[in-house]
Amino acid sequence: MTTILINGIGSLLGARVAQILSADESLRLVGLDRRMPIAPVGRAEVLTAAPDGQQLVELLRAEQVECVIHLALLGEEEPAPNREVAVQQNVLGSMELLGACAHAGVQRVVLRSSTQVYGAVPTNPVFIPEQHPTVRPRHSTLLRDYFEVETFAANFARTHPDMQIVVLRCAGLLGGGVWSPLTYYLTQSNPPTLLGFDPRIQVLHLDDAAVALALAATGQATGCFNLAADPPVKLVQAVRLAGHQPLLCLEPFTDAAVALGLSHDLTRGWPFERNFLRYACIADTRRAQAELGWSPGHDAAAVLRELGEGRNVYAAREQTEVALQIFLSRRSQS
Repeated sequence: MTTILINGIGSLLGARVAQILSADESLRLVGLDRRMPIAPVGRAEVLTAAPDGQQLVELLRAEQVECVIHLALLGEEEPAPNREVAVQQNVLGSMELLGACAHAGVQRVVLRSSTQVYGAVPTNPVFIPEQHPTVRPRHSTLLRDYFEVETFAANFARTHPDMQIVVLRCAGLLGGGVWSPLTYYLTQSNPPTLLGFDPRIQVLHLDDAAVALALAATGQATGCFNLAADPPVKLVQAVRLAGHQPLLCLEPFTDAAVALGLSHDLTRGWPFERNFLRYACIADTRRAQAELGWSPGHDAAAVLRELGEGRNVYAAREQTEVALQIFLSRRSQS
């Protein structure tokens, strides 16, 4: 029986992954978090602790963990109290986890990342493949944390060829009751946009992300994979589908507001760098479909309408059942 540890099972995404994996009787699931899960976790055994260093190594060995799914990131479902705490948990915590996995003989690690690590620049390809270079953000944000973790993980994979490392680059999560930076942006009464710019964006439903994580943990594919719903939508269209009207900001006034420290009512509403208000960053998901056997079960417009209709507040049971069936059917085909 294969033992999988879900680090961050207390989050809605972690709980949903546990529910999906619980359908496979050949798996033993261990959940780890500082808090109790906020949603059902199926057959997972939950440990409420925050081990580090040698304690984490001993835990992984004692539970005979063969695969770790790492979802314990501040700034996604749980806002970070400050940047110092976020960097400590997101970057240093991820580095420590990988080191502990190597010492404990863990065979496979699945890490969550973001499609926005490619950056938003006018020279981006129409659809960005996984081999496209990532860009180090100028500001210390969640996106910088993802970049740092990915850089470390890539170097770690080269020096530890016996460990399989999978990085799932997710578009902004919506639906199923999840909170995310993109949820925060789209649920404002008037999300800010820049006049003259209307880039395409991508979204991803919570259940589709959970299915991808489950497939990555139980499959053999390694490397980076892009995950997003089809098709991309224009930013202004996304705001309207989510039930709101955009606040059109003149860029010179926005620049002046930022310079004067008065950007709270303007671009602070966008949770990432301002270039994402200008230029598209659209990831190519074909590799995930070909090698993970994954494809999105929710189209982008439907996910945004779910948010606009208020159905994002509660995770729908029928959606979870659909996700379970998708996982089981993909597993049977592999």
